[in-house]
Amino acid sequence: MFVTFFGELKAAGVPVTLREYLTLMEAMQADLAGRRVEDFYYLSRAALVKDERNLDKFDRVFGHVFKGLEAVTAEGVAAEIPEEWLRKLAEKLLTEEEKK
Repeated sequence: MFVTFFGELKAAGVPVTLREYLTLMEAMQADLAGRRVEDFYYLSRAALVKDERNLDKFDRVFGHVFKGLEAVTAEGVAAEIPEEWLRKLAEKLLTEEEKK
């Protein structure tokens, strides 16, 4: 999804560099955007747009690439994690004292 976003920005004429993309990925790894689309929007705009003349292009591309993402995150994604997986994970990560 992020590579698509980067490619679409370049195709739209936003002069983004690989270094800016990698900076954005480092910021995402550090969880600087949290879990909200709005936070990611501002983080990516700050990392990738260096000239205010490109803000409209950025907004169009962002809206196109991440269309519908707010609906997914607003509802939340529920996942059923099998109890057996949790038990095995606990066995791997917890000490005997923590298991008690």
